[in-house]
Amino acid sequence: MSVGWISRVSALFAAIYLPSALAFQPSADYGQYKTDNLYNCSGASSTSALTATNSADTLPEIQPLSSQGWEQWDFFAHGTFPMVLRWSQGDQSQADATPSSGKIEIAILEVNGTNVLTTVTGPLTYTDGDVKQVSIGNNTFKWDSDSLWYNLTLSADGYTLVLNTYSALLDTFHPDVDQYSGLLSSHEGPALYGSVPVTRGQCSGYLATPDQQNITLDGLVFLKHTFSEQALPSYVTKLSSAIIWGYSTRYYDSHLFYQVEQADGIVHEAAYLSRAIAGSPVKSDFPSTWAMYAVTDDPLYTLVIDPVGGTIVATLAGCSVTNNTSYLFSVSVGSAIAEFTDLGGGKTTYYNFTQGFTLAPYNGSLVNGTIAGMYQVYEAPVHNGS
Repeated sequence: MSVGWISRVSALFAAIYLPSALAFQPSADYGQYKTDNLYNCSGASSTSALTATNSADTLPEIQPLSSQGWEQWDFFAHGTFPMVLRWSQGDQSQADATPSSGKIEIAILEVNGTNVLTTVTGPLTYTDGDVKQVSIGNNTFKWDSDSLWYNLTLSADGYTLVLNTYSALLDTFHPDVDQYSGLLSSHEGPALYGSVPVTRGQCSGYLATPDQQNITLDGLVFLKHTFSEQALPSYVTKLSSAIIWGYSTRYYDSHLFYQVEQADGIVHEAAYLSRAIAGSPVKSDFPSTWAMYAVTDDPLYTLVIDPVGGTIVATLAGCSVTNNTSYLFSVSVGSAIAEFTDLGGGKTTYYNFTQGFTLAPYNGSLVNGTIAGMYQVYEAPVHNGS
């Protein structure tokens, strides 16, 4: 594979039909037509008008009793321990898998010198209301109707995990390929959808171990939601995403991206950047939150992933609000922190960042910041004759 290669497409045209007939949850934003790609550089605002929160978008969009389809909720926590928690129904790489079977794949690293790697299975159920909830057995994650908080409880192999997350940036992010909310692919067929209900959550909680230790947890949490009516290999060969938190003593930026490589050679990219100014009180309306960019297939955003050198460099163009100074995120991808293999052979690998930096405009000048985050890659199985 050549170094630093990346394809990009602009939005080809306003699609004349939506490539899916999913029965979305009532009041969900998925599939709504948008008139632009949400590029914005208008400065500070109390809450962003770019991508308004909508708690219905976290509910299962593939009904558990459907005859086909799959859905995933990926939690990544950075703090006391690196954690990956993937909730799913169905199988993203097996065409005949039905969503009735739920699964939670758990990776909690470096707990008293031990990596906790385990899986919980069972039927997935959910409830709607003022408090919304997805459950697999006695394991739950739940959230309020305003998407301000997300709470998660897990029990497996003698461990009990409780995470209470406050959504510190009051935004969600919906890519919009062909200008449809949440759409990640332009393939005329099943369609791949996704969103990020929590772009930066501040979490606290505890991990109870089999030897009766109660370990206090804190840090940052990111939640990503993806789904489709059909398995990916027939139309998507690779799906990458990352969360990069860049922070200094003056600001806290959350930058995330999706990159979707279709079987027909088309590559889509979508990215989001939002800022919280240091010093904002936790659990408030975050009046100093800046919502700067939300783009899909836009030349203002440049992403270069070097799989050989193990680096990712992303830039977002500046504008008058930033004195025309661009944002730069440069990271080195470290070793795999978790790897999950689907029934159909698709592989999802999660990597940490070993080092990196961000250069970002603040008060008319560049400020250098520290990096944290996670990179996730799904690779479709190779079928004979493909």
